[in-house]
Amino acid sequence: MQLYGGICLKKSIFSITVLAFITLFLSSCASEPLSPLQNGSYSVIFDDFDSTGWKAYLVLYVKDQKIENVEYDYIGSSTNGGKLKSEDSSYAEAMYSITGTKPELYIRQLVDSLLTHQDPDQIEAVSGATASTKDFKKFAKLAIEAARKGDTSPITVSQNE
Repeated sequence: MQLYGGICLKKSIFSITVLAFITLFLSSCASEPLSPLQNGSYSVIFDDFDSTGWKAYLVLYVKDQKIENVEYDYIGSSTNGGKLKSEDSSYAEAMYSITGTKPELYIRQLVDSLLTHQDPDQIEAVSGATASTKDFKKFAKLAIEAARKGDTSPITVSQNE
């Protein structure tokens, strides 16, 4: 009888010890609450033009701790007439005929999604604009990190990353 009671006691102590370790582990893994977004504008831009003559940029506007507006586009080099990609009709026509989307459309989708979700990780890739979606999400994350710190210094990202 004592042996049986001893086994139950050992199992109870073991269970309590395991539960304590799990609780300790989970509490140490809990992430710290995120700092609120600070009011201001936060900009991110590539350091150079890509091989097709475009340079992505994003400006994130924060008001009352929320993303209020986002500006995202690509600046054209002199070979692209210095235009914004969203305003280059010949580029848009060529892209649309191949991919079914164009800068004017996918930029609006990306911006609307970020304004709705307030989280770049919840933005779905836009079919036909995978690279632009990747750039947008990367830039949005960097701008949000800066907004949490209140650092309005422009952020320059290497085109080769």
